[in-house]
Amino acid sequence: QINSIKIIGNPKNKAGVIAFTIKGIHPHDIATILDEDGVAIRAGHHCCQILHQKLNLTATARVSIGVYNTKDDIDILCKAIENCRKIFELK
Repeated sequence: QINSIKIIGNPKNKAGVIAFTIKGIHPHDIATILDEDGVAIRAGHHCCQILHQKLNLTATARVSIGVYNTKDDIDILCKAIENCRKIFELK
């Protein structure tokens, strides 16, 4: 668990694709910082503008995890997200 992250939808029902936000950081900034840390994600509406409007979201970050990903990949993702929080001085 990482502070400030909001997973869009019910986390218990998520599998390989997880949309999320981090309070205080725009999703495009999240994607840029993660890219600099070697982690590729998507940011934006993901062809779901109406849903984003309904949820009052300007955009979301989206990570896709598949069978080819390892536990190390997940650890790298988590460290990169923590780096976002450090850059934006979030607690």
